[in-house]
Amino acid sequence: MASVVSVLRAGALLGCLALTASGAIGEPLRAPCRVADEYLALNGRLDRAASHLKDSDGFKILVIGSSSTAGVGATSPGKAYTARLQQELAQRLPGVSVTVVARGVGGETAVGAEARLSREISSTKPDLVVWQIGTNDAARRIDLATFRRVAAEGLKAISGSGVDVAMLDPQFVPQDEANYEPYVDVLESLAEANGIPLARRYDAMRAMAKAGGAAMLSRDRLHMNDVGHACVGAFLAEALDRKLAPPPPAVAEAGRQS
Repeated sequence: MASVVSVLRAGALLGCLALTASGAIGEPLRAPCRVADEYLALNGRLDRAASHLKDSDGFKILVIGSSSTAGVGATSPGKAYTARLQQELAQRLPGVSVTVVARGVGGETAVGAEARLSREISSTKPDLVVWQIGTNDAARRIDLATFRRVAAEGLKAISGSGVDVAMLDPQFVPQDEANYEPYVDVLESLAEANGIPLARRYDAMRAMAKAGGAAMLSRDRLHMNDVGHACVGAFLAEALDRKLAPPPPAVAEAGRQS
């Protein structure tokens, strides 16, 4: 089966090269979700996940988080960012059956998520864990040292289970920007220290907002609305795709010259 998947993916990449060279492929993210490449870069390593993606016809992502991962703010489950993530990755990864399992608990802080990580991983058996973390810790002003310690322990537990992990930081909350930034800084520090990719939702949403994009938060000015969910799902899919399945040099070069 692995050889079949490799052939399918190789054919898809050749097709992408031809389309890119002819100018038929535009920006991967369209307005109002378009952000600069700097926000789409995932540093760190996802070697195990990338290897599984290359050699298998199925790829499962477990997203652990709080209310946004539970879909709060979206008008239907199909409009939650996790649903959009699955749709977008399925389009970007031809020949691979992509499944995104959302395990969100409203109001949960890092302490609550850390306590259930092993159970969720054991029951889901994912190829990659995305930990959406920090929103409620910032909102409740959890002690920063405690937040750092619990997050570090959780990341260690996920990696120790044999599964790669990436983090998704908080959404941008304009009226509480000063309070959220220290928690975002902690996650950036942990990501750099441990070689773990961090999807910079906070910075990306702030850039979109300050560029005059559509409102991405619900009336409560905290939870994402349908636009926010759609943009974050597409943003995360593009970032993961670039990390897990980067195009061959010829494709990347053609894209830069188009």
